[in-house]
Parts: sequence; C-alpha cells; structure tokens
Amino acid sequence: MTPLSNRRVSARKVLRRPATVTLPGGVERVVRTWDVGFDGMSLVSPKPIPPGTRCTVTVDLPDGDTWRPLQVPVKTVYCSLIGAEGVKVGMVFAALDPDTERVIKNFVE
Repeated sequence: MTPLSNRRVSARKVLRRPATVTLPGGVERVVRTWDVGFDGMSLVSPKPIPPGTRCTVTVDLPDGDTWRPLQVPVKTVYCSLIGAEGVKVGMVFAALDPDTERVIKNFVE
C-alpha cells in the first residue's frame, strides 16, 4: 500500500457542523465534524481521543426538509494533530440502527 492510498471502505462527504462526543464515563466533549461516509466519520476535537475508544457522537444530519439529531455509536481508529484547530479523529461506526443507517446513507448519496 502506498502512503497516499485511501484505506477507507467508502467515500466521504464533507460535513462541517458542531457535534458532541460522549466518552466512556459520560464525559462530553464539543467537537466539529469533518466528513461522513457509509462506514464512519471524522471530526476535529480540541484534545485527542485515543484509537480504540468506543464512544457516541451526537450530530445533526439532514433528513428530508429538517435536520435530525442522531446518536451514532463509534470506535476511534486514528488521531492526527492538525495544528491550532486541534486533533483530527477518525472513527468507524459500530452497529447502527436501521433508521440511523438510512439517514446517513441518504446524506452521503
């Protein structure tokens, strides 16, 4: 694999919105989403979220004519310092309920 190859399973769609990550123990952190795909998402956090951490992201996605809050179970897969903005955190989705999966699919397509 070359350093420039994309290891993602699916393409991502840009989404720059405020969101909240609920970490183990109920600690909440305000973050900003970066992109969303069928298999996961990435966001910018003021502090690292270590790879392997299982948490929940609460984010609004469009659903028809409205924005709908979703609570999405995720597992972090990487953290990368991006400067003063913070840390870019890549996440894969855990088991999604069918309705959440539908909203994400409709947004990405």
